[in-house]
Amino acid sequence: MKLIRVLLMATLHFALSLGQLPSQDILALLEFKKGIKHDPTGYVIQSWNLESIDTNGCPSSWNGIMCDGVGNVAALVLDNLGLSADDVDLSVLSNLTMLVKLSLSNNSISGKLPCNIADFKNLEYLDLSDNLFSSHLPPQIGQLGSLKNLSIAGNNLSGSLSDITLSGLTSIKSLDLSRNSFSGVLPSSLTKLRGLVYLNLSKNGFTGNIPKGFENLENLEVLDLHGNVLGGELDSMLLLLTTASHVDLSGNMLVTSAASHKFLPNGISESVQYLNLSGNQLSGSIMSGDEAEMFGNLKVLDLSFNQLSGELPGFHFVYDLQVLKLGNNRFSGFIPSDLLKGDTLVLTELDLSANKLTGTVNTITSTALRVLNLSSNSLSGELPSATGSCTVLDLSKNRFEGNLSRMHRWGDIELLDLSRNRLTGPIPEITPQFLRLNYLNLSGNNLSGSLPKLLSQFPKLTVLDLSFNRFDGPFLTALLTLSPSLKELYLQCNALSGAIDSFSPPLSYNTSNLHVLDVSYNQLSGPFPGGFGSLVGLQVVDMAGNRFSGSLPISVGNITTLSFLDLSHNHFTGPLPNNLPKSSLQIFNASYNDFSGLIPESLMSFPKSSFYPGNSGLEFPNASNIQMGNCKRKNLRTFMNVVIIVSCVLAVAILISLSVFVYYMHKSRSRTVSNPSGLFNRRDGNLVISAEDLMNSRVGESLEPEKKVGVAIAASFSPAKTSHLSWSSESPDQLPGELYFLDDTVSFAPQELSKAPAEVLGRSSHGTSYKATLECGMVLTVKWLREGVAKEKKDFAKEAKKFVNIRHPNVAGLRGYYWGPTLHEKLILSDYISPGSLACFLYDRAGRTGVLTWPQRLKIAVDVSRGLNYLHLDREFPHGNLKASNVMLDGQDLNARIADYGLHLLMTQAGTTQQILDAGALGYLSPELAAQKKPMPSFKSDVYALGVILLELLTGKCAGESGVMVSDGGASLTDWVESKVGEGRGSDCYDALLLPEMGNPLTEKQMKEVMKVGVRCICSSSGRRPDIKTVYEDLSSI
Repeated sequence: MKLIRVLLMATLHFALSLGQLPSQDILALLEFKKGIKHDPTGYVIQSWNLESIDTNGCPSSWNGIMCDGVGNVAALVLDNLGLSADDVDLSVLSNLTMLVKLSLSNNSISGKLPCNIADFKNLEYLDLSDNLFSSHLPPQIGQLGSLKNLSIAGNNLSGSLSDITLSGLTSIKSLDLSRNSFSGVLPSSLTKLRGLVYLNLSKNGFTGNIPKGFENLENLEVLDLHGNVLGGELDSMLLLLTTASHVDLSGNMLVTSAASHKFLPNGISESVQYLNLSGNQLSGSIMSGDEAEMFGNLKVLDLSFNQLSGELPGFHFVYDLQVLKLGNNRFSGFIPSDLLKGDTLVLTELDLSANKLTGTVNTITSTALRVLNLSSNSLSGELPSATGSCTVLDLSKNRFEGNLSRMHRWGDIELLDLSRNRLTGPIPEITPQFLRLNYLNLSGNNLSGSLPKLLSQFPKLTVLDLSFNRFDGPFLTALLTLSPSLKELYLQCNALSGAIDSFSPPLSYNTSNLHVLDVSYNQLSGPFPGGFGSLVGLQVVDMAGNRFSGSLPISVGNITTLSFLDLSHNHFTGPLPNNLPKSSLQIFNASYNDFSGLIPESLMSFPKSSFYPGNSGLEFPNASNIQMGNCKRKNLRTFMNVVIIVSCVLAVAILISLSVFVYYMHKSRSRTVSNPSGLFNRRDGNLVISAEDLMNSRVGESLEPEKKVGVAIAASFSPAKTSHLSWSSESPDQLPGELYFLDDTVSFAPQELSKAPAEVLGRSSHGTSYKATLECGMVLTVKWLREGVAKEKKDFAKEAKKFVNIRHPNVAGLRGYYWGPTLHEKLILSDYISPGSLACFLYDRAGRTGVLTWPQRLKIAVDVSRGLNYLHLDREFPHGNLKASNVMLDGQDLNARIADYGLHLLMTQAGTTQQILDAGALGYLSPELAAQKKPMPSFKSDVYALGVILLELLTGKCAGESGVMVSDGGASLTDWVESKVGEGRGSDCYDALLLPEMGNPLTEKQMKEVMKVGVRCICSSSGRRPDIKTVYEDLSSI
């Protein structure tokens, strides 16, 4: 074989010496091949060899290679092959002197674009999109005068384009630099590319104003600049783009002209058919009928996520409009009837969600309208009597009332969301006209009655959500046996009762379809349903908060895809199965049951909170290792008894001494202090710890809630026995105030709270936080509000209703509050979350809990934005106190949950002001709040604080440290990062602990994307910051 190869090489060189083969082409391709590390299909590795070269010297039989008529390589196309290449050297391909087309898109090729790219003189088509190329764009690229199509979208390229003379691309028709990390201003040379037809610079970090001159590009059809940080006013550009049909400027910071009360005072060119201005800061009113001429050919108009206001026009003057999106603005008034009729418009999609629209929706008669979203408004009255031709209908989060009887006359709907309204009554028989129903959400209403069997007769239903209603009666087993397409079933928080009957899916039923089953917090009883083991596709099973009993069957181990299993708050007994899927199960909770025996090895990785409280007979396997023989155990027990007795005697003596001391101190203080404010006591020894003592010299100081203050107080949460309190000394364990619950799944007696041992977690300007463990095993965080902070009882109770039943994986649950008879007795009860806060893990301080990897930091960023999105859009109030110490990390997976939210709703203006001042001291205060005399938290101030947290995750630095970088003049964290990003050196800010991970191009790209989002969030102008939905979507897509 070696001899044959030698002969072939000799033949090749002989042929080359005769001038028959372009040697540089063959050698260049083979050199490029060396850089390919992984070729999953063998497309290149197997075909590129010396044995397959044409007689004219063209390797035409090599996959991806095309030659011209004289044997020169003219095209190299290796798209979508999954190729991996590290630090590939594209400069070797410059030897392909006649190369016209180079396309390597959608692979995993990394490296830098070659500085000799100008040597590709004949190149007309260059596509390197969706790879891992990094560094800057070489200035020489502007010298490719023959280039017609250039796409380097979806890479890790960064830096400014200001040093590149793009006007040298005299033949360019299509230019796509999207989905990179370019920054700086848009170069004016773009406006000199006269032949440009397609320009896409979206999803970068370009700043400044859109340069004038795009109207001079007389061939431009597509202009896409969305997802940058471009600002300035929308002037006459949209009117002067006389040839553009597709214009997307969404996701920037464009504003309306200050001289006009209308968002587009100069109109839009008649050529524009698609216009997307969503996610900007546009304000003012929308156009009226007398401006119809500027929308002559418009087919798609998206103005969502702005600040537009006023009443809606009917749009009957826009004859070709097919898609109209005006959601997430401030429009008010009624919905024009023209929008819902079919005689004037060809509208197929209408989105008016998240505005301030009022009135009723009596009927929908349009025969063209397919998608209608009116969610998150204040619409009222009964449901519409007809829905026309709608296949997607979202009326959720409104004030519709009445029953569902009108659904009999509705059309053939595929997606229906009526959640979070005021609907009552049972579910009617609606089978015939809902045979195409794919998604049905009726959650969060007051619907009642039993679950009708017709729900199992929708052949295409994949998601059914009936949670948070008042349905009663038995569980509908037919949903698990007769619904062939059902993937997600949510029935939590109803009043379903009885056992889930044993079932066996028919042979025709696809048992792997159902992925999510949530029946938590009902009144279901009986054994664990044996049929669940046959639903082998289940990923999430939540049975918490019911009355299930008996042991778990071995068949539950058949569900090998299970990732979430919550059996807590039931009456299960017996051992835990040892065949639960170890590889897939990520979240497991069996607490508050009566399981016994040894915890299986497959569940040992879960924290103790997955098994306790409850399950007193359940033991970890290693517990047996510390058991000793009977004799040794008896001796040890005797010794321990002696130690305990001696300790108790000493403790009693100490407590008596302390009691006498405190008694005399109290008598002495009562002579000089007219109204002592003791809050905590320990009645077994009359040990009083005064709230005044706890807060002395602490007012105005904000500490991290998780930070230990050096003392563990085994105190009860109840007022001290001082003369002004209204309880009797004969019943010291009775709380004289009132305990209110904000979560209907939680209930305990006030006495349990009064006896709870407490540990100080931290202090702030508005009070002190404690960890309290109740006798039932529940662990709570109890926040005591200092005197003068809380509102009056009536106002406090009114605002507290906003916190009822908050349940979200990224928001700490608020369980209730205690209102005592004196001014200083106000307690807020919430979930206790361990192992600690983000601040404990992130900051380089003594006692640091651990070091976070980049994947963990990115997950935390997404988790926090998701939780904040829930508060803003679902609960409709700002957090108001967002900081790293209020981001709690839960369990081994470090699931981020935001805590201490909405306190400004419960506090006086003085308390709120102090809290905001504390946020300023810690570096989270937005500029607009700092300038207000009576500041109140807002959605945009939350976004600013989130931006600071994103920068802390990237840098590992605390925003509250004075002078983050001494070498940069002691700049604050935000100023320092903005300065570095402005210089194109944002990577200088990254946490040094992340450097080992930055060798991965994907990690570096993700960090740049998060940096871009963070910088947008901390914009000094609140109007130019993105809303939380945009931030959440951007972070989730990274």
